[in-house]
Amino acid sequence: MVKTQIQNGIAHLSIDMPGRSMNVLEPAVAAALSAAFESVLADAGVQGIVISSAKGSFIAGADLAQMEALAAPGVSLAQAAARIAYLGDFFRRIETCGKPVVAAASGTALGGGLELMLACHYRIAADHPKAQFGLPEVKLGLLPGAGGTQRVPRLIGIQASIGLLTGGAPLSAREAQKLGLLNEVVPAEQLLAAAEAAIREGRVPAQAPWDVKGYKLPGGEAYAPANAAALMSATSRLHAATRGNEPAPLTILRCIHDGSKLPIARALKLEQKYFATLVQGRVAQNLIRTQFFAKQAADKLSRRPAAVAKSSVKRLGVLGAGFMGQGIAQVSLAAGIEVVLVDRELAIAQRARDGIAATLQADVDKGRLKPEAREAQLARLHCAADHGGFAGCELVIEAVLEDFAVKAQATRLTEAQLADSAIFASNTSALPIDELAAASVRPANFIGLHFFSPVPKMALVEIIIGAKTSDETLARALDYCQQIRKTPIVVRDGYGFYTTRCVDAYVREGIRLLADGVAPALIENAGVALGMPVGPLALADEVGIDVLHHIAHFFASREHGAWAEDRHAVPNAQIDALYAAGRYGRKRGAGFYDYPAGGAKQLAVSLPRNEVQPDMAAVRERLLYAQLVEAARCWAENVVEDLREADLGATLGWAFPRYLGGPFAAIEDIGLASFVQSCATLSRTLGPRFELPARLRERAAVAQHLT
Repeated sequence: MVKTQIQNGIAHLSIDMPGRSMNVLEPAVAAALSAAFESVLADAGVQGIVISSAKGSFIAGADLAQMEALAAPGVSLAQAAARIAYLGDFFRRIETCGKPVVAAASGTALGGGLELMLACHYRIAADHPKAQFGLPEVKLGLLPGAGGTQRVPRLIGIQASIGLLTGGAPLSAREAQKLGLLNEVVPAEQLLAAAEAAIREGRVPAQAPWDVKGYKLPGGEAYAPANAAALMSATSRLHAATRGNEPAPLTILRCIHDGSKLPIARALKLEQKYFATLVQGRVAQNLIRTQFFAKQAADKLSRRPAAVAKSSVKRLGVLGAGFMGQGIAQVSLAAGIEVVLVDRELAIAQRARDGIAATLQADVDKGRLKPEAREAQLARLHCAADHGGFAGCELVIEAVLEDFAVKAQATRLTEAQLADSAIFASNTSALPIDELAAASVRPANFIGLHFFSPVPKMALVEIIIGAKTSDETLARALDYCQQIRKTPIVVRDGYGFYTTRCVDAYVREGIRLLADGVAPALIENAGVALGMPVGPLALADEVGIDVLHHIAHFFASREHGAWAEDRHAVPNAQIDALYAAGRYGRKRGAGFYDYPAGGAKQLAVSLPRNEVQPDMAAVRERLLYAQLVEAARCWAENVVEDLREADLGATLGWAFPRYLGGPFAAIEDIGLASFVQSCATLSRTLGPRFELPARLRERAAVAQHLT
């Protein structure tokens, strides 16, 4: 796990976790590194120490598996702080050991990996273009708990630290060096030699700057006018961005502020206390569960049938060169896939090609893509106006009009050109796969691949399996998603599947609130305060009133009973009125909002408003519970099976509030019995659309009986 080599008075400690592609600072690794460190430290012949990695990266971060245990019932705040202190205490031991220590990173160092480097007296990194250096803990509701919030400001100053620590964005090696986190960036083959040279040439002090008498924080302490202003500005900005729903960014600011006024040893203990407070909170636990473990499982294709051999797509067909088709083609080209783009007219496909070329050129201009890579991608893109262009494609994805007849014709014409082993996928957002597969001569090879717009920026693909979809088709579809670096979730068939139904519920409840006399500004502000990116009325305009009109009436044809009537009647009437008036949303310059040229959008829908308005908490509750109830219905109907995967799909697909972890994590936090009771109250007072499916009510009754 840690290999030790001593040569010419310099000890090399090389971290190499067996069976892992990247090193992780789990307790066993930390213990092995600590033992090896103490061993060479005790050797009088050792004049300096180099800590490196035997892998292509340094350390990916700390072990997150232990974080769940820190929030277990009965674990006090002090106990949680003590349990994570082993890492910080070891890093402090490195810092105060009395011998020069160099961290030599062969590649990426994130989280605890970078904190280990910061505890060393000198930091060198290999000049690897894909290496990342950063402290991303804030993205999981945490703060760097092994010295990051204290050593970074002491190295680069408070103002430069704020964005790095509260944003969590990674830096390249050169960016980290420019900022002052790294001392050197050298060619990979010179890494260890450069580390040795720094020690031999006396460029590595055996003491951290902040342990030297008379040390002053770069740029001054927190009360210095410029720093105080920066902290106040960041507090205001982060509070507005998080709406108070995510405590980690603001806690990091407190840690920077309070710690800067303390000696380093006391500041590190304060950091551990703040870390323990965050890790025991529901927000961090929800984020770790969904954004790390669930995403890791999805990206590793945990739902993939194991018996099917691994595959890759070499030639992809995309039918429909509109916005979605163009996006699918673009991400596939970037993955090295040859793409055939087909539309009813060659000129349409050519315009999509021009759009892709312009996007790639913009990447070249910004230095994100090399010119030769742009040319290689465009060379793999072929345009056609005839389905014959799909010959030789292993996979074809149709992205044509959301209409059964249009898609049926697309299926028949495309399959006639494909080999028997080829897969046909529909990029539908709502139409049931089994009904679309009725037009297929090979329904076992038919599957749904629901991409999200804009495709290059959205991480999720919702994979929909029909009753006849084979395991091989599912496995190959998952392999393709991994190939294009998308995160897949797998759901079963049904109208609207999972994501479309739930985001529709959010929008629909917002429209219902409007019809109920609630002020539109209150509705929109409540949606944003809940943690959604935009309010439900703004989202309706972004999706398009014409699209909502189609979905509303399609869903109404599939949903029956009192709850369905309550769900559809009032909102559909509002959607119909806007549709009839040609107010199709942002794309037409008018929807629930007006979009004046050169001006800010303005709420434009005028409906009678109640003299007494509800408080924001009540509006938030309706917007949240509408989504939770719909997710529960999807579970009751077996559309979703893996609840953690469903939570991930919610946060990635329709931007369900991250801090809640997803609909099912939110229900768990509320408590199943309390959730059922609250929905019963909402159903009585607002209407049966909040009525929960019998399956969930029965589960709650059983759970209550068992307790």
